[in-house]
Amino acid sequence: MSNLCNLSVGGNLTRDPDLKDLGNGRRVLEFTVANTRYNKRTKEEYTTFYRVTVWNEYLQQRILSRCQKGTGVVVVGEYDPVPKGDGSDAVWHNIERPSVEFGVRQKPRQPSVPTQDGMPQHTTTIDNDDDIPF
Repeated sequence: MSNLCNLSVGGNLTRDPDLKDLGNGRRVLEFTVANTRYNKRTKEEYTTFYRVTVWNEYLQQRILSRCQKGTGVVVVGEYDPVPKGDGSDAVWHNIERPSVEFGVRQKPRQPSVPTQDGMPQHTTTIDNDDDIPF
């Protein structure tokens, strides 16, 4: 039996995705997702960082074209905790072979535009590149 553990994490990218050329014709894309939770009992926030590694070229291009620092994503993949190697019990939270869903980013709100009746018309633009088939 395999020690496979699939993990689903929602959060925001902590920086722009990093595409590395390994020199042997292969490239790897890496990015980090921050997931923050709130503990009602202690009234504290806890943030966990997950390193995501993408080998699939098609997914690499989709991520590079849609994601940047702050983009909301949901990542599902194989969870691989790796000891940090500093003598503590701390681990790197790695996610391998992921699938990635992209969140809707709201562009900054534009100023009010007065209408003919003098009342302000608030405009907000939603940036969502996904074509919804319905």
